[in-house]
Amino acid sequence: MGLREIRELARRKMPAEAWHHFMGAAESGATLRRNQRALGRFLFRQKIFHDIADPDTSIELFGRKLPMPAAIAPIGSFSLIGAAAEREVAEAAGRSGVMMFVSHAAKPTCREWAQATTAPLVFMGYLSRGRDAVLEQAKEAEDLGFAAVGITMDVVQPVKIGDEVPLSTKDGKPRKGQAASPKDIEWLKQRVSLPVVIKGIMGADDARVAVEAGADALIVSNHGGRILDFNRAAIEALPEVVDAVGKKVSVLLDSGIRTGGDVVKAIALGAKAVLVGRPVGWGVGAAGVQGVERVIDLLSEEIRRVLIMTGTATIRDVSRALLIHEQAPGAILS
Repeated sequence: MGLREIRELARRKMPAEAWHHFMGAAESGATLRRNQRALGRFLFRQKIFHDIADPDTSIELFGRKLPMPAAIAPIGSFSLIGAAAEREVAEAAGRSGVMMFVSHAAKPTCREWAQATTAPLVFMGYLSRGRDAVLEQAKEAEDLGFAAVGITMDVVQPVKIGDEVPLSTKDGKPRKGQAASPKDIEWLKQRVSLPVVIKGIMGADDARVAVEAGADALIVSNHGGRILDFNRAAIEALPEVVDAVGKKVSVLLDSGIRTGGDVVKAIALGAKAVLVGRPVGWGVGAAGVQGVERVIDLLSEEIRRVLIMTGTATIRDVSRALLIHEQAPGAILS
């Protein structure tokens, strides 16, 4: 079963509220659509005269060896799909060995996530819940052997679905924005020994501020198109951020990833790894643990195929030279 079939099965099986939430984006949805179009404008340079048949897709991130440069994005709304959905995603991550970023907006605590999976974990806090709440979970993550902790900082305004701000899926309370300050990065960096990850960076200026404040890794993300309508695509902002700080810290990409080819494109433009969100939601909505595993397998198979078809022996050999950029719009699978 391919991703389109998984998506369609999820649409039929998921509660209507969950489908609306997962597929929603701020206001007109322009940023959501742009994420996919921008990725579609990058083409690969095919190369067939070589002897590469088993490329190495593994990477090291936060001191952990991972099978491929794709991880599960921090999603707080898996519980809308079903009472077991969060556990099922965690179990699938553990079976596949991929890293899982877990959201402060989700229902499980760091301890409950750790009990649910053998996957390497990264905790991403929300300061809108207060510094004390973030630190409590970050310290617990540290004690439990998480790979890293961080803050999702682009929620200066709350997430929107169309023209509405949805209630929190964690506690049913109204969502609220939270001012972003480098002092919050300094504060967390001083209190934990794990790498500190900052999510929601979309430009060189913010990237430099975050790194100067102590960030060990940045996630280039427009929150899947759910924060600012008519924002740039994350893949469009990625080279600017990499050029600004990529030699100092690891830069990851979130927003718009749908295929293994998308993963390779992000790596070619300087990302260390990518986070995958909606396809994981489709997978768990369609077939629980097995659905998520299938999504992960598809990404792995597609990454390997691209590497073989471009004559690239390892994911570490991927560079901008692998890509051709065209101006015509690419295909969309929102």
